[in-house]
Amino acid sequence: MRHGRLLSAILALFSSLASAQTPIPEESVTVVPSRSLDVHYHVEAGDGPLRSVELWYTFDRGATWRVFGRDSDLTPPMTFHAPQAGLCGLYFIVTNLAGPSDAPPAAGTVPHLWVMVDDTPPIVQMHRPMIEGDGGPKMTARLRWTVLDDALPERPVDLTYRVEPDGAWREIGTALPNSGAYDWSIPPSVRGVVTFRIGVLDRAGRRSEALSDTVEITEAPLTPVVTPANPAARKTSRVLSAEEMKRARELLRQGRRHQLHGAHDLAVARLRDALKIDPEMPEALVDLGTSLYALGEMLPSAQAFELALRSLPEDREALSGLARTLVAMRKYDAAEARLLTIVKHQPHDAETWLHLGDIAIYQGQEVTARDYYLKAATLAPEAVSVVSRARARLDDLPSLHRRFQQAETP
Repeated sequence: MRHGRLLSAILALFSSLASAQTPIPEESVTVVPSRSLDVHYHVEAGDGPLRSVELWYTFDRGATWRVFGRDSDLTPPMTFHAPQAGLCGLYFIVTNLAGPSDAPPAAGTVPHLWVMVDDTPPIVQMHRPMIEGDGGPKMTARLRWTVLDDALPERPVDLTYRVEPDGAWREIGTALPNSGAYDWSIPPSVRGVVTFRIGVLDRAGRRSEALSDTVEITEAPLTPVVTPANPAARKTSRVLSAEEMKRARELLRQGRRHQLHGAHDLAVARLRDALKIDPEMPEALVDLGTSLYALGEMLPSAQAFELALRSLPEDREALSGLARTLVAMRKYDAAEARLLTIVKHQPHDAETWLHLGDIAIYQGQEVTARDYYLKAATLAPEAVSVVSRARARLDDLPSLHRRFQQAETP
C-alpha cells in the first residue's frame, strides 16, 4: 500500500486516454519520424522533490510492458530510444519521498501516451497506366498504384503528369485518398509522350514518389509507347472469362505485395499462379523476372523478361530488368543493347545513361563511360540523386575501371 499523496505526471502532447483493448483514435496517436524522441513530463508543484522518473513502453497495445530506464537528471524531456518501429505506448512512473505514482504497468494498463514510430518513408509503386478511348476528345487515363505504410493520413496522395520534352509537372489531383485507383479525363490539350507521377506523404512528414511507364497520347488511333510486337498475337489466344481475368489480377496483386515486402519466394509462387491462368500477362512476367533476379536465379529471370518483351518490346521496366540480369551474367554487350533501346525512345532518362556508363566501365571503355556519365549528369537536372551519382563517377573515373578489375580478379 502506498503512503502519502501520489505524484501526477502530465505528459506533453497527451490529449486523451484510449483503452488498449479498443481501437485507438487517430487523434490520440502522435506520429514521430525517428526512433529517438524526447518525451516531456511535468510534475505539479508541491509534490516534493523527485527521487526517480521511470519510463515503460509497450509495442503490443499494452499486453506486455518493458521498462526503458530512468531519467538520470530528473529534468524533462526524457529521451526515449524505441527498439523498433510501430505503434508504441509510453507510461511514466514518478517517485518522491511519499512513494511512486503507480505500480508498474501490467497487461491491460492504458498508456499515458501513444506514439507511432515511423522511421521509413512510404513504399510506393506506380503501375502501368491504361489509356482508354478512341483518340477523340473523350479519353481516360486509368492510373493505378500500390502504397505500403502504417502511418498514412486520410488523403496522402497527389498525382501529376508531364508531357515530354518540356518536363514541367502539372497537377492532376492533390490530397487524394489512398484508394489505389484514379481515372483521369484527359484534356484535349494533353497530347504527346506523357509520364505520370504519384507522390505520397505519410503522417511523419516523409514523402515518396514513383513514376509510371511512359505512354503516347495521340489523336486516333491511340497507341501506347510500349506497343505489342504482334498485335494479333493475343487475339489468337484463348479468351479468358471475366472470373479468370479477375483471379489472375488478384494473384498479380498478391505477388506484388510479397515483392514489396521482400518475400520474393512467395512473390514467384503467386506470379507463376497468375501466369498459369494468363501466360501472356506481361506485368506478371516482368515482376517474375524481378523477383527471380532477387533470388539469384539469373537464367530464369532473363527468360521471364524476354517473354515480356515479346509483347512489349520497348517496355522500360522489362528492358532495364533484363539488362540488370545480363550484367549479373557478365553479358555486357547484350545488356548495353537493351539499355540503348530505352534511351532511343526516352533520351532524357538519366538513370539509364548512368547504368550505360557503368557497363562501359565493365568493358574497359573509359571514353564511352565519360560520355554516358555526362549525359546522366546533364540531361535531367531534376533527377537530383542520379545527377549526384553521375558527377561522383566522373570525378572518380580514372580509378573506377581499376577497382572493377581488382574485384573481378580471383
